[in-house]
Amino acid sequence: MVYPFLFLVLLLLSCGSEAPTVVHEVKTVSGHLRYEAAGGTVTADLLLPDSTRQVPGMMGNTMEALDGLPGRRFRYTAKRKLPEVVRFTVDDQGEPAVFSFVTHGIFIDSLPDTLNRSASVRFDVADRGLTERESLVIFFEPGDRSTPKRILVTGPTSSGTVSLPFQAIDDIAPGSYEVYLVKQRVFKDQIGNIKTSIQTEYFTESKAVVVE
Repeated sequence: MVYPFLFLVLLLLSCGSEAPTVVHEVKTVSGHLRYEAAGGTVTADLLLPDSTRQVPGMMGNTMEALDGLPGRRFRYTAKRKLPEVVRFTVDDQGEPAVFSFVTHGIFIDSLPDTLNRSASVRFDVADRGLTERESLVIFFEPGDRSTPKRILVTGPTSSGTVSLPFQAIDDIAPGSYEVYLVKQRVFKDQIGNIKTSIQTEYFTESKAVVVE
């Protein structure tokens, strides 16, 4: 009876000798990227978990730490064109995790110089439609710099042409405005143990428009 007992002990010991599975915590990196076509300026901010030690990179450049603010915050600012593919690098357990997303610009040239409050209007803003994670905001800024009026277009849309019914314009008082477009998008991805959520904004140049 000794041998069966010894076999059982060895079996229990062998079952308990397996190394435990290491579960790494998923860390979240959040941020904001803004491009202003008028000045050709890119501004990007990233908020990293406290446990990260390496300085992140944005578009091939080392980001600058923002001291005096809560959390590990970094910024990159430059006068340059917005690249078709934006890449940024963050630390993942001592190894670089490289994230990238494609950018699609917009333009305001096709917006008519005069808008009639009793008529609908169609104009091109891009070479493609909006996705479900994108939206377009049309800002009408009065000459006295008071609160702008806004028209929101949400994705998805089938093309890069915006169609505004007269009801959307009827709420805007007659007068002269500086109009500009802002395309907003949320980029989300995960590589290894790093999850990212980046809000992007693309500002066009402004255009003088008269609302009648």
